[in-house]
Amino acid sequence: MRLLGQDFGSKAAHSPLVTCRLASMAEVGNLSPEASAPQAADERLKAEVCVAIKELLPQTDLAEVSLAEFRASLAEHLGFDSTVLEGDCKHQVNEWIRATLQSPAAAPQQHMAEVVQGLGAEETNFKHQVHLLTISRVLPGTLDSTDLRDIQAMSRQEVADCVRLAFDNPVYPPGTGGQRRSKADGLVQKLVVFQEEHSDGSKHFHVAVKLNRTRKWTTAKYTLRERDHLACHFSSNHTQFWSAVRYGYIPTLSKPVVDAHPVSWSADGGWQALDLFAESQRPWNAAIWKRRHEEAERATASEGGKQKKPRFNKLDLTALIMSQGLTTQAAVMEYVQDHGTEQMQLFVHQRQRYLKDFVAEAMQWGEARQQAAAERQSEWSTLCATADKDCPHGHACSYNHAAAAFFAANSMSLSRVELAVALRNILVTGPAKTTRVPMIVGPTNSGKSTLVLPFDELYGFAHVFHKPALGSSFALRNLLKEKKFLFWDDFRPVEYGQRTVPVTTFLSLFQGQPFEVQMSQAFNDGNTDFEWHRGCVLTGKAKDLWKPLPGVDEEDIKHMKSRLLIFTCTETISALRATSPCAICLSKWIRDGAMEHDAAAALNAPSLPFSLPQGTKVLQGMDELAAKAKLPQVKAAALAEELLSLGAVDVVELSRGDWQSLSAFGKLLPFEQKRLLSSL
Repeated sequence: MRLLGQDFGSKAAHSPLVTCRLASMAEVGNLSPEASAPQAADERLKAEVCVAIKELLPQTDLAEVSLAEFRASLAEHLGFDSTVLEGDCKHQVNEWIRATLQSPAAAPQQHMAEVVQGLGAEETNFKHQVHLLTISRVLPGTLDSTDLRDIQAMSRQEVADCVRLAFDNPVYPPGTGGQRRSKADGLVQKLVVFQEEHSDGSKHFHVAVKLNRTRKWTTAKYTLRERDHLACHFSSNHTQFWSAVRYGYIPTLSKPVVDAHPVSWSADGGWQALDLFAESQRPWNAAIWKRRHEEAERATASEGGKQKKPRFNKLDLTALIMSQGLTTQAAVMEYVQDHGTEQMQLFVHQRQRYLKDFVAEAMQWGEARQQAAAERQSEWSTLCATADKDCPHGHACSYNHAAAAFFAANSMSLSRVELAVALRNILVTGPAKTTRVPMIVGPTNSGKSTLVLPFDELYGFAHVFHKPALGSSFALRNLLKEKKFLFWDDFRPVEYGQRTVPVTTFLSLFQGQPFEVQMSQAFNDGNTDFEWHRGCVLTGKAKDLWKPLPGVDEEDIKHMKSRLLIFTCTETISALRATSPCAICLSKWIRDGAMEHDAAAALNAPSLPFSLPQGTKVLQGMDELAAKAKLPQVKAAALAEELLSLGAVDVVELSRGDWQSLSAFGKLLPFEQKRLLSSL
């Protein structure tokens, strides 16, 4: 069968639409079946499609539903597969939709009034991060009598510049006491300009703006009027950037023609850096998704079963699990049995054996945004951000008391500050020739494991690589599974060096050098090359820790020791056994200890040496080092100024520790620190 020149399968052959076509072909008497019957049938089809359009329109949100979504609904309403109208007939069907919707063309000024009305009235108290403004065309008579600018000569980029500066560097009304902001303190994070044309060829602009913090639009509007001579309208209907972008980018039934060449700008990417299709998509929300499915079910019921029932799918189940807090297989089945629709019950029953996995995947789906944000943050930044939080246990935190007792008991053999610095260094740079891996050794029940156990909570248990099983053939393969931290508790380097983690692998792993991760060849073609550049900490029993064993001799042990920075505790503290890990308190003592070290180094720094040539203003080699490390000019200048004040003349005089002791070094971002240290 063919519809408007397109072939369809057997499913379409049983639809009322095709039946109608067959009947129309039989009714054509004087015309040849080859030529005239198809033409007459197409007219009948057009009529039926238009009837279907009119039936669906009252149930459709014209401002939200795109043409593609409406065509899919239309195809299903006619008994076809949802993709049938996406072929050659798509454009013709679009014309029928538009013809059904269109009223006689309005005058440009009337059309503009309708656009502004649809955007909603301006609310002067509207304070948000997202704003959608419309810059309207100015009638010739108004141009002659005011100082308003003729926007017909403006480009999209000119409009973008005006709007951006209206927020970033505004003009305040007299008597308001406002202060001008510099462009360096820019508010605008993202911006998109859409140009739309009227029937007479004139144009107006829509601008979607996202700020980095909430602001009212009143000052920006005043600036555009006074400085740029532009009249604009600020909509209060769009509170999210995706919604504002979607208004101008995605064709809808109420606005089928959109700008084909919009201009975008972002603070971190510049011009045309935004993916507007991605920016225009509604972010997923469990409650909203669940509500939309329920509304579709209600609409079907209100139509007396005329509409096709919405299918219940896995994403619907995910939304249900998340919105209702269903954390177990039994909880899902209980809810569905008591409150689920027929479709929901059927879906869950058919997939009962997979419910446990569905619940786990739903939890993973719900935590994805938080997890992705954590992945973009360095491990040291994560620790510092955690340290800024308040411990939920307050003064009663068992871990905090245990850590204090541990450091007090071992004050003669172990420094809290030095351990904190060692952990900071390994988190910032990972293991290297100049950054050794901290290992805490001591007797049983000394609290060494308890002290660092909260790393599991800090980075997430699944993202911490724990000690592999002794004798494992593929001991390190889990390193390839998005691990952020290595924590080997009760580790015995010599015993593991016999087979599980060979000495050569140990040396490469804890120096940040490449090595092969052994993989099962049943599922892989060869082993995987790998380098570890993240944080790590080891603990172990002091007794016989470095006793040679067959296959690991004294020379091997000497090399393994060179990769480690040993912290020895000597006292046994039984109270540590009943301690609950606390990532916040762990982060606090590490961060604060590192800061204490930096402060002490700054206070004990020598004055200007006698050898410093009078009038020296340039630190030799600093420009080259800053360029190699890709440091911002301002931060490089701060480092140089501090070093000059301490008497440095050339960067070659400085050790790694000298750089790390600088207060300006502490103000570098973690990866800036890492690049600087690797460039020495």
